[in-house]
Amino acid sequence: MPVWLLAFRASLTFLTRIPVGGFPYPQKTWEWISIWFPLVGLLLGALQAGIWWGLDGHSDLTRALIAVTVGVIVTGGFHEDGLSDSADALGGGYDRASVLRILKDSRIGAFGALALILVLALKLSLLVDLGVMAPVGLLLGQSLSRAVPVMQLGVQSYARRDDPDSKSRDVARSGRVQAVIVALWVGALMYAAFRLGVSSAALIGSLIAMLCVSVTFGLYVQRRVGGLTGDFMGTIQQLSEVGILFALASS
Repeated sequence: MPVWLLAFRASLTFLTRIPVGGFPYPQKTWEWISIWFPLVGLLLGALQAGIWWGLDGHSDLTRALIAVTVGVIVTGGFHEDGLSDSADALGGGYDRASVLRILKDSRIGAFGALALILVLALKLSLLVDLGVMAPVGLLLGQSLSRAVPVMQLGVQSYARRDDPDSKSRDVARSGRVQAVIVALWVGALMYAAFRLGVSSAALIGSLIAMLCVSVTFGLYVQRRVGGLTGDFMGTIQQLSEVGILFALASS
């Protein structure tokens, strides 16, 4: 099986708790799993959208809460963990060494807890605002947001590439080729959404939100620690998801 195709199975292993097996994967596989991140996100969004539709008759808040909860369970809170770790490190670290040290600490602090509460609350609120369009928000939010960290890796260095304890070190070898492939995913998803009736204003707004998160957070962590980490990429995904939902709800 071609390594890029085997990478799809590995991407499910990396991003979710779904037991797809396949171990041990060839080392080269991990360099290509990022090209499938938007598809994995789309599958997760489809699961959440199905839950939303299946709970028809309940309040939008109930449907949003259950859909988001299932998403966290399926992914093991993978990106949410990155968000909380990043908030603790960037909020409590005063220099590069202390930021990287706090990132490795599994305990959650006040900054991390507040970040999780606020971001999850925003997701729920925006899904309720979307109402009947919430399934579209789940599909686009989950898929497009997972493309942003991959594209970011195509233009920004990885700060912990030589750290043997870095869980994302191999994935961080993703480069410009993978970024271009993921950009094509974004174009295809945007085109499909437009053909299915999503307004051009909503889609343009989503792209602007993704770009704002990418540039602003990317420049900030470049100044603080000299590049990206796995936790920072999780944070980019979470903030991008919120930005996309906000853009859709505002259109």
